[in-house]
Amino acid sequence: MTTGSVEETVSVSSRNVEELSDSLKTFGALDYVVFAAMLVCCSAVGLYFGYQDHMKHKRSRRNRRGSIIEVEAIDYLMGGRNMKVFPVAMSLVASFVSGITLLGTSTEIYLYGTQYCYIAIAIILSALIMHFTIIPVFHELQITSTYEYLQRRFDKNVRLFGSIMFSLATILWLPIVIYVPALAFNQTTGINIHIITPLVMSICIFYTSLGGIKAVVWTDVIQMILMYGTLFLIVIKGTMNVGGLSVVIERNAASGRFEAPNFDFDPTVRHTFWTIVIGGTIFWVNTNGLNQNMIQRYMSLKDVRTARKGQMMYVIGVSFMIFLCCFNGLLLFATYHDCDPLTTKLAKAKDQLMPLLVMEILKDIPGLPGLFIAGVFSAALSSLSTGLNSMSCVILEDFCKPFVKREISESMSSLIMRGTVLVIGLLAVGLVYVVQHLGSVLQLSMSIPTACFGPMLGVYVIGFTLPWIGRRATLFAAMFACFSMMCLVFKAQAEIALGNINFETKPLTTEGCTYNFTLTSTLNATDVPHEENHEKHIWNISYLYYAPLGSSIVIITAFLLSFIFGFQDSSTVDSRLLAPFLRKYINSNESRKIQYMDASGKETVIHNFELKEDKNNVT
Repeated sequence: MTTGSVEETVSVSSRNVEELSDSLKTFGALDYVVFAAMLVCCSAVGLYFGYQDHMKHKRSRRNRRGSIIEVEAIDYLMGGRNMKVFPVAMSLVASFVSGITLLGTSTEIYLYGTQYCYIAIAIILSALIMHFTIIPVFHELQITSTYEYLQRRFDKNVRLFGSIMFSLATILWLPIVIYVPALAFNQTTGINIHIITPLVMSICIFYTSLGGIKAVVWTDVIQMILMYGTLFLIVIKGTMNVGGLSVVIERNAASGRFEAPNFDFDPTVRHTFWTIVIGGTIFWVNTNGLNQNMIQRYMSLKDVRTARKGQMMYVIGVSFMIFLCCFNGLLLFATYHDCDPLTTKLAKAKDQLMPLLVMEILKDIPGLPGLFIAGVFSAALSSLSTGLNSMSCVILEDFCKPFVKREISESMSSLIMRGTVLVIGLLAVGLVYVVQHLGSVLQLSMSIPTACFGPMLGVYVIGFTLPWIGRRATLFAAMFACFSMMCLVFKAQAEIALGNINFETKPLTTEGCTYNFTLTSTLNATDVPHEENHEKHIWNISYLYYAPLGSSIVIITAFLLSFIFGFQDSSTVDSRLLAPFLRKYINSNESRKIQYMDASGKETVIHNFELKEDKNNVT
């Protein structure tokens, strides 16, 4: 095995790639003002809602005692369960559409073509599943943490395991979210990513800890306006620069980037119609229907009807956002169709392509590059604040309250929620050093959290649809599946980082470059194609199949383990814990008892579940 490096300097003009890169870093005073204004605006929203809630709770203390602790927690985490549908819908869009989506999706289309665009089908299918199952169940139960459901359906141990998996996935996801806009900022200003990430995270921690979910939602609305405005600006100006829409279509069609659905059943192909529709649907159900980040917003709305309305707005908003991102990917290629900036090192990382395009087309208009960077950071801040707020909810509701015998004081509750935001935020900044060496952020952001969320989806499927499977079989199956998926995902990411797994890109060329650059190629004996090198392993499967695989392992394993631990009597499961379309088929004595006691005016839901667990030797 031999390895060698060949460098070839390509000369086409007197200007080299470093000089061109420096000339594009024209982030002026007005751009910094626009960017700073966005950060100040977010901080002001946090201060406003923090002050509003403080005065509200101060007045409440004068009028009553005893229940104010719970009121403050509900206000901080759920907005009092009475928020307006439009800002919540916009917050849902902003929470999902991070800088990863804005930059990663465009890069995906530029490098690999339009196959990923069929994700729109998955979005619609996942929305239908949520509409008829998840939203009505969770709203009827009036839960605060998604993982409360697991205690009611199974026991405390399953709830704790689910909370741990969510926490781990969120901690792994947050540094990816902050890293992407830092790359954009570095491309446009030259400022090191490890300088900007602590600064922006500090702002996010500040307004999230002060204002709670209300500050998060309303800053998301402001950030959504910035994001849409930025993308529209790029689409219009960029299309005009290349010569019009017909030129964009013509150049992408000639390169084969417009793709019909690929119906290949091979699970190791990165993107096919089946991986995107099947894997994408399950992934979206997982991340949008069972993720605390998203459910917390649905639960901040007053009833099921309002939550469903918010979900429809969310689907429309996020689909349109992804369409704009995909078009910008086509615009990227139309602009750089004869001079790939990745090959020439004008863009040092894949996810710096969009910032490079922006500086190319907006550099002559002061303030607009700053608006783009503000938009990208707005997307990141919305996702960061969502993750931090959800983590504070999970830590308080799932890790503290169930294990503390006496009531947590008001000051301690506040300290736990705000302390969580601070600690997790600082940890995310530290993990940025790891993320920058792990490869494509779009795939990374959908792979690593899915190692945790995929198996948990299987747990919820059992909870919603299989009342005959009990808590022990489910818990052990989930633990086995999570361990298996983590091994698979981290092995796949390691292979990608080492260059052992590569994905074929669409044609790229440097024939039309008008500047000097050094072409570096590495020759390795292992790169010579041999039949044995085409052997595929389990870690070669598409990252979109991680969620279906993880959930399938849980369901199958839990079913098999039920032959050992015993099947559960379905009549002991409260029918409200099941998917609405199954309730009429389940004879649930427990649900009849709870409904009778509820009608008498007693608060007995949690108590009855504890009785059920004692009766079945669960606790």
